[in-house]
Amino acid sequence: MVFNTTVCNEKPVEVHFQIGQPEYDVGIYTPYLEDIWLEVKGKRAKWLENRLSKNEWILLENEAMELWYDSK
Repeated sequence: MVFNTTVCNEKPVEVHFQIGQPEYDVGIYTPYLEDIWLEVKGKRAKWLENRLSKNEWILLENEAMELWYDSK
């Protein structure tokens, strides 16, 4: 899934993410954020990912999970 937002002084980005399904055999009972990454102009922006603080990543992860739950 994808959503648009801004990070680091209002840089527009696309946030791409994948949701993992519950894995009861290993103790994961709810869907979880399996992967998340940023793209700028259609290309992965690792340079920008490295500049985000832990708090910024948490906010993006929370937004991704909310978007996923709202789509259900």
